[in-house]
Amino acid sequence: MLILFDRHYIIAFNNYRKLYNHLENLERNKGKGKWIFARHSHQRVLSFYKYICDQEIPVQIPGKEGDKNFDVLEMVNGDVKNPIFIPVTPDVDVIALQHQWCQNYCKEHNYALFEISKPADVTEIGVG
Repeated sequence: MLILFDRHYIIAFNNYRKLYNHLENLERNKGKGKWIFARHSHQRVLSFYKYICDQEIPVQIPGKEGDKNFDVLEMVNGDVKNPIFIPVTPDVDVIALQHQWCQNYCKEHNYALFEISKPADVTEIGVG
């Protein structure tokens, strides 16, 4: 269980997926898009690449690894000028990256985030 403390409220989440959905909604409501964690299918990446080519915008796209097509993970941690793009290969732990993104978001926004695994166990993981 995760407990999120803000100046205005306290919310409990059963798992990181529900916490992520809450944080994503907060960010979407701001309309700024400075915090992004999105997984794009290889079809979407190829469509975007074709669109860019049709616009004659110079762009460098890394080649495919072997003959495989991979999804791409896009992460922005508040700095829209420096997004991180990671090919989702079998060795990439997307869940761990999403957990870290949530923790970074909470820390940056001065939310206290606690993870409770059993009633007497409270671990602080994100205080600003």
